[in-house]
Amino acid sequence: MSKVSIIVPVYNSEKYLKKCLDSLTRQTLKDIEIILVNDGSTDKSLEIINSYLKDKRIKLFNKENGGQASARNMGLKKATSDYIMFIDSDDYVELDMCEKLYEIISKGYNIVCTDYYITNGKDKYSKILDNKLSGEITVKEYIFSGAGPCNKIYETAFLKNNNFKFPEGIIYEDLAIIPALAKYEPKVYYLNTAFLHYVHHEGSTMRVKEYKTKYEDIFKASQILYNGLINTKYKAELEYLFIYHLLYLGSLNFYQYEKYKQIDKIANFMRERFPKWSKNKYLVKNTKKEKLLMTLFYHKKYKLIKLGQKLKR
Repeated sequence: MSKVSIIVPVYNSEKYLKKCLDSLTRQTLKDIEIILVNDGSTDKSLEIINSYLKDKRIKLFNKENGGQASARNMGLKKATSDYIMFIDSDDYVELDMCEKLYEIISKGYNIVCTDYYITNGKDKYSKILDNKLSGEITVKEYIFSGAGPCNKIYETAFLKNNNFKFPEGIIYEDLAIIPALAKYEPKVYYLNTAFLHYVHHEGSTMRVKEYKTKYEDIFKASQILYNGLINTKYKAELEYLFIYHLLYLGSLNFYQYEKYKQIDKIANFMRERFPKWSKNKYLVKNTKKEKLLMTLFYHKKYKLIKLGQKLKR
């Protein structure tokens, strides 16, 4: 049995896939398995994968297109290692990522999380926990370590014992489920180093120019997250996740397409579930501008936002 299983969902990634696979097959930790789940690609992705199959550590599974979550879930079922990583097929990683993360998680942790790079022509370092050095962190800190699954390594037994799987058929599936692992009280280590290159490109889910009705999946994902954490001791942390990801980022996304009814829905949700959100202790993290926009979205003051933007220009 290998030490680490790396699960990679692949869908029409021909432009980026080779760089991703090169970064995985050249890992300094050699005792790994690379699980590629071809999610019904129609471009040359499968052809590229086939050219790598001489590396016996690579296991290919083909399926009909069902979305990233379903591909990751299939990978979870096929994984045989004690530890699991998720990497997206348009991203790539530093060559010592597996080795460094394995060294730490094998000491008895359930999850190890790291910083990452946002890569768009050049690298921008993204620190997930402000003013934090490497070391064991609390579950509360884990909740704020980022909803993305790809800057982390997980103990397989921890995931499987808690029946972990990504919710299928929606985007924002990471936000729905990754922070909610907190309810199982994981032992978590934070490594103040970046290994993952999260590649931003025009085809990325959240970077397309036209409006996608799939953006409305934020409501389904939010409900799953809410159900996962509302009956825990992490209500303040859950509330902040909603403030930031739904009231702020979600509203901003809908606002750029003038989808005011969707922002109204967000405001109504916050009014019903988190009416005292403005008193949340974690709002000290946010700038005055961010807090002003949150307030304006909450009170549905779209004309005021537009006026402010015109005056600024």
